[in-house]
Amino acid sequence: MAYRAVVFRAAGYGLANRLRALAGYQALARLLDLPFYLCWVCDPACQSRFEDLFATPLNLMNWPEVEQLGPEAVIFHEGIWFDEIWKRAGSNAFGWQQYLAEVHRCLRELVPRRELLQTVEDFSSRRRLAEALGIHIRHTDNLSVYSQWAAESSDFDSRRISSLDGFLDVIRTHMSTMPVFLATDDNGLEGRLRKIFPDLVVFPKEYAPAGFRTTQIADALSEMLLLGRCSRIVGTYYSSFSKFSAIWSGAPYFEVVGCEHARSDFVDRMLAPATAVPGRPARPVEKL
Repeated sequence: MAYRAVVFRAAGYGLANRLRALAGYQALARLLDLPFYLCWVCDPACQSRFEDLFATPLNLMNWPEVEQLGPEAVIFHEGIWFDEIWKRAGSNAFGWQQYLAEVHRCLRELVPRRELLQTVEDFSSRRRLAEALGIHIRHTDNLSVYSQWAAESSDFDSRRISSLDGFLDVIRTHMSTMPVFLATDDNGLEGRLRKIFPDLVVFPKEYAPAGFRTTQIADALSEMLLLGRCSRIVGTYYSSFSKFSAIWSGAPYFEVVGCEHARSDFVDRMLAPATAVPGRPARPVEKL
């Protein structure tokens, strides 16, 4: 069957997984020369509407409207990375580099609402984040599912789980030479680290249960953008939040692996065409 539209139904997973898949499916639709529709579902994993977060003009639909499109629309549900979308749905139609360049065009068009973006820009300027090291420590719900991922995911390696000692070493090493910005979902951990490192830069947010999250989605988006304002990012193993931030912003990305840290080959591959795309200058950094 020749489809006449591409639909992405974003439901059941968090912000970063939705945004990475959104860019991937939108790029797929463009290269197939098909209309693209987004069905963004507010649920416990993401309790904000797309239009409350972004000013990007997209064709938004609710589920009953999607169902009315009938069999002529192909509907995607998975919040997966760009490369998986290309392998499953686009590799027979166009090349990887062409597709990835289109993904980056879609990412550049993903524009947060003005008031949120202004808050991010003001905070970034005041706290010199362009000179800073951005640290993302995911340290809540992921801890309880590591064993499940180890059992079900062939690409998950328990030996690579990020340790707090690894993050502490990175912060200690860089705190005396540059600002260090911390983004985390763990209120207790944030308080502990601020006592150890009084100069740690932290975005003011309210910790309160919000579905599966510990903070509001708008705060999560703000922290994602702030990480991207940093000169480089150090993130948590098997977390898409800081990876997506690095790819969206073009920032060099490292990951705490066990107690060590390493440059992310995956993020480098996802950034490959960015050096040739206007408006997205490369920021090569070989070392942390």
